[in-house]
Amino acid sequence: MTSSAVMATPRPRAGSIDRPRLASGERSAGARTAASVLLLLLWLACASGPVAQTLTMSRRVAVEGVKTPIAQAVVDAWNVAFYLPAVIAGIVLIFRFVFVRNDLAPLVVLVLPWIWIIVNEYTRGGRISPQILLPIGVAVTFWAIQVRVGDLKLYALLTAVLAAVSMVLTWSAPTLMYMPQGFDAASDKSLTGLPLLAGFFSHPNSNGLFLLLALPLTHLFSRWYLRWTTAAVILTAIVWSSSRTALFGAAVWLVVMLLAVLLRTSLRRALSVVLVGLVAAIIVVPLITTDPEAYTARGAIWQFNLAQLHGTTQWLVGLGHTWYTDNYDMLRDALSTAAGHGHNVFVTYAVTGGLILVALIVVVLLNAARIAARLPRREHVAAMAFLCVLAAASITESAWRTEAPDTLFASMIVPLFVIATQSRLLASPPKGPLGDAPGEPLTRRTLAGRALKSAGATAAGGEGSSIRAGGPR
Repeated sequence: MTSSAVMATPRPRAGSIDRPRLASGERSAGARTAASVLLLLLWLACASGPVAQTLTMSRRVAVEGVKTPIAQAVVDAWNVAFYLPAVIAGIVLIFRFVFVRNDLAPLVVLVLPWIWIIVNEYTRGGRISPQILLPIGVAVTFWAIQVRVGDLKLYALLTAVLAAVSMVLTWSAPTLMYMPQGFDAASDKSLTGLPLLAGFFSHPNSNGLFLLLALPLTHLFSRWYLRWTTAAVILTAIVWSSSRTALFGAAVWLVVMLLAVLLRTSLRRALSVVLVGLVAAIIVVPLITTDPEAYTARGAIWQFNLAQLHGTTQWLVGLGHTWYTDNYDMLRDALSTAAGHGHNVFVTYAVTGGLILVALIVVVLLNAARIAARLPRREHVAAMAFLCVLAAASITESAWRTEAPDTLFASMIVPLFVIATQSRLLASPPKGPLGDAPGEPLTRRTLAGRALKSAGATAAGGEGSSIRAGGPR
């Protein structure tokens, strides 16, 4: 007799409705919509302030830190809306902790820098502001509802539209867009011979940095014409801004794209090496710089800032989260009006939170890279390109943001949080006898195929036969 394997089909219960079951890793249309709405909300909460400021106030008479009543009302409204993720997190967390098993470790690692800032300020007797607590709520929200890296292509599209509108308005209505103090005149810094493009922001460097951090996300578009059109628009605006930090970051992005084309099996290792090298440069460059005029006078800022740290204790815990705002007048008089931060992530956060905070930031970046290594290839390349670009910008700017809402929070923190909270179940590439493609999601169909193969081999009595799962994997 020849034994055979029979797969029984469960009968539906009487009166039940036969609903299609989603494969593991797939989402319903409602879940995808919720993720997009959340991302849009956070983007608008951070970008609407500068846009409202530009459209409601003459930039010829703009004063730093002063907003029009309309712009301030818009900012206040979005600040209130920014608390919505915390409410969503509270609701969803109850469900997830009761019904869903999910790895908590990535979330804990991600929020460690903010926990340290809070603990450090509390021990100093400082005030813990809602702006410091909100990023933790946003991180928990992303962890709870599992926004995917692929959803971030919305940010690439929004930023490309913002860049296109800013360039069109700058060309057609220059009095509306150009800032005073020399931005409305071509300078030696300009690469195009045109006045520097500040867009809707108060400085060309801020505009360039906002655009740069969205550039890697253009790779998430599967259609080549969307991918390269959005990238071309953003790159054009970056060149027009002539922000040297943004141009360097764009060069790093190009290197990552070239590596993605040239390498296959060793791509993950190569991108990891690039990221580690850039992270090391964040720390090494300001420490070895001795020329005060280096990096557009950033050398003087680095030397002066680090000289404020005295003794082991201050190097470990810093001078306090609000040190720059509390001492801005002194910094302005000693250096310049641009000395409101350290113009380098290591310098800024060594001064405010010490080497402990710097170490926690490095851990978050490297852990995000480890998680990105498990993603499908397109998402992996986009995620690693973002991390590399973020590290590159952090060498000469304080690209890391710790408060929300902030004009760069949406472009910097949100993508980082999405990458760093990807579930192992959803992101991990399967390994097994069926030769799954690297980065392929682990689905119920794949698991069923493995079970059928095992059952078939057993039923065949060791003759080496197997049953192949029906349909494409």
